[in-house]
Amino acid sequence: MRILQLSDFYRPVIGGLERHVETLSRELMRLGHTVTVVTLQTGDHPAEEIVNGVRVIRIRGWSAGLTAFYADAGRPFHPTVPDPGAMAALRRVIERERPAVVHSHSWLQYSYFPLHHRQRGPAHVVTLHDYGVACAKKTLEHATRQVMSSAGGPPPEPSAARRSQLCSGPRLAKCLACVPEHYGILKGAAITTGLRASRILNGHADRYIAITTAVADGVRHVLPSSSEIAVIPTMVPNDLPALAQSTPRPAFLPPKDGYLMFVGALGRHKGVDVLLEARRRMRNRLPLVLICSPGTYNPHIEDPEVVMARNVPSAQVMASWMRASAAVVPSVWNEPMGQVAVEAMLVGRAVVASDVGGLRDVVQHGVTGLMVPPGDPGALAAALDSLLDDPETRQRMGETGRLHARRFEAAAVVPRVVEVFEDVLLRRISTHRGRQ
Repeated sequence: MRILQLSDFYRPVIGGLERHVETLSRELMRLGHTVTVVTLQTGDHPAEEIVNGVRVIRIRGWSAGLTAFYADAGRPFHPTVPDPGAMAALRRVIERERPAVVHSHSWLQYSYFPLHHRQRGPAHVVTLHDYGVACAKKTLEHATRQVMSSAGGPPPEPSAARRSQLCSGPRLAKCLACVPEHYGILKGAAITTGLRASRILNGHADRYIAITTAVADGVRHVLPSSSEIAVIPTMVPNDLPALAQSTPRPAFLPPKDGYLMFVGALGRHKGVDVLLEARRRMRNRLPLVLICSPGTYNPHIEDPEVVMARNVPSAQVMASWMRASAAVVPSVWNEPMGQVAVEAMLVGRAVVASDVGGLRDVVQHGVTGLMVPPGDPGALAAALDSLLDDPETRQRMGETGRLHARRFEAAAVVPRVVEVFEDVLLRRISTHRGRQ
């Protein structure tokens, strides 16, 4: 099968979504399929090249001229409306490559939607990695909710600071008032109105895939009522446990194993402040390792037993998970999934996570870890103490989690994606025959 993957970004511009597309592409090729990734041109990277065995084609749309308006010029995402330049480039690629399936992963889908035809040409499958078809911020969270005290200190008690509450539903006026804190007034208005206008195009897909039940539920209302949504998780590479075993102990770790560990963006939405407050309340004051990517939140940490490491390679992250006592995923927003929990479980670590969003599809409360109310440092501290007080339960949860996490490896997930492709193609053939 010839498959064309569409992603706003790809290596060397890399993040969670891009790693998913790369892992999916390589596993599809291992299964005998032909895969090409089409992505937006960034920097001076070649228009076509092979990256880690995957053929990559970079296209340039009209929106490339708006780079100065992006907060990160290295990640000039596709707009929420069709880009005529990108559409023309995609048409040329499709005519040349003749794929059976176009598989979209980002807002680049808006330049393919007008090219899609239900009876002719390639099938179109869209994977929803977040809430981006319904929310310009991709979070489905409203800006007016209280998230911190006015002094910027630890959050109030949960009744006043439950930060994981979903938006009650996007409305144009409401969204226009919400997005400026994220994008600014002008850019936020353009992205929001474009997203609203593009809803009519959401029917130009043969099937949607949502990475969790939370994502499926969060976007269903902006898709046509006839849209089918398959829930298939994002994936991790097959070799992560072996990678953890073979990687030397990172130098930034505390002297002894058995610390608590967090991995994620350095932002309040990830619950870093909640975790720091929870640790202050714990009876078992283990060292805490924070492996972070850059963010706008820079907590002031004076405790020498709190170690912060930034931009750590995947191999060292896995080696660090293997030496931790427990994993902590204290997110206070509706995480689309929470892949770090999967990584920790793959090496046998029990997980304490917030009871929000897609984390509910990953962590099984009382089985592979514990779920706690978001934004509640007291509950988080109590859950962590209970695990640390009971090594046998912690080990049992870790071993059960190790088996559960195998369901998220590429070898288990990709065949389910291929089944969707094959089912869509068979339905198109059946529909075409029925019209003759």
